[in-house]
Amino acid sequence: MSVAAVFALSCCAGLVGLLPAGVRAALDPNPDIELKTNELARKYGYPFEAHTVITEDGYILSLHRIPHGRGGFDDYFSGSRPPVLLQHGLGGSSADWVLMGPGYSLAYFLADTGYDVWLGNNRGNIYSRNHTTMEPTDRYFWDFSFHELGYYDLPSSIDYILSATGRRTLLYVGHSQGTTQFLVMASQKPQYNSKIALATGLAPAAFTGYLRGPITQLTKLTYFGVWVGENFGYPEFGSRSRWGRFISRLFCQSAAPTQIFCSTKFYLLAGFSPDIDLDKLTVIVGHIPAGASWKQLIHYGQGYINPGYFRLFDYGDAKKNIQLYGSSVPPEYKLDAITAPMALFSSNNDWLATPKDVELLTNKLGSIVYHQRISANPFNHYDFIWGRTAPEIVFEPLMRLMNKYRYIR
Repeated sequence: MSVAAVFALSCCAGLVGLLPAGVRAALDPNPDIELKTNELARKYGYPFEAHTVITEDGYILSLHRIPHGRGGFDDYFSGSRPPVLLQHGLGGSSADWVLMGPGYSLAYFLADTGYDVWLGNNRGNIYSRNHTTMEPTDRYFWDFSFHELGYYDLPSSIDYILSATGRRTLLYVGHSQGTTQFLVMASQKPQYNSKIALATGLAPAAFTGYLRGPITQLTKLTYFGVWVGENFGYPEFGSRSRWGRFISRLFCQSAAPTQIFCSTKFYLLAGFSPDIDLDKLTVIVGHIPAGASWKQLIHYGQGYINPGYFRLFDYGDAKKNIQLYGSSVPPEYKLDAITAPMALFSSNNDWLATPKDVELLTNKLGSIVYHQRISANPFNHYDFIWGRTAPEIVFEPLMRLMNKYRYIR
């Protein structure tokens, strides 16, 4: 059967069970491709809780929790486990921190070593697609960039966790955009600095003037994207559908000769690396993208067009900028207002959080207590959370560092 025939049949049938036996047999059988965060955690023997957070501007977020490891039940009830919030990157979700399974996922590492692990879900992803007054089909539902994630989503999640645990501080780990939104929060709402015992940025994204790779070609459409968004609404950067998971199971598995195209997609986006286990590729692409707004990508694109600046969203309209900001050019985020201790893990091979952009960030921050630059290993942007050597290169030094701050209450 030709590829075209497979596409046509699966589209019409809508169910994998109606496909010919030969096609079904060719699918990657790994059940983790279809499992959600709660199902993944419970499958591997970890406790799981789902909590609901409502932001100041009405978005309803799902906050996930792994309160202890597979053998830490008593510590959970004694209250000795410090809370740590893990925040995913652009297009990601709480699943990012567990989908590699025990031994290779940071959430499990932390839960097994004495932490109360909370997993954030930003507005618009598959776990946080609700609002008190709007539906995802409404034009204004998707009118947000990473600014709103830092200004509304993150503070709301932090306040909820501290209230639930009775703590005054927590530890924070953000991957890529997870770092961006922390920088937004800590600079725009400096009162939150005192609530953070230690903030860690993995592949820290902020300045984007030195992006590398084919993605830079998309930045040419940045201000056209602003015009479209302001006149017609910002579209969703879509979540992975049932159809998308089917395609990944068929074409991205290790037995398929087409797997090279799936892995190449990652390398062209984030930089080449042999560190991602290709046997897990179908699991990864089965969970991403998990939903976001195109306005988030546009905001990063503005940083590429204006290198050396990390500032609020530019509406490309002097009148609107003046109305919102009091100036025709958006103000920069005041990174010197950040006082929470910060640790950074960056890589020379990262095309999205490049060495030059990370250097700009480190020069602006005055509270960095640790910075590990990975140069000997060809680590790319996603190896920080999904790389086979991430436990040795990132997780172990991160946990040693976190242990120094875990008793700050």
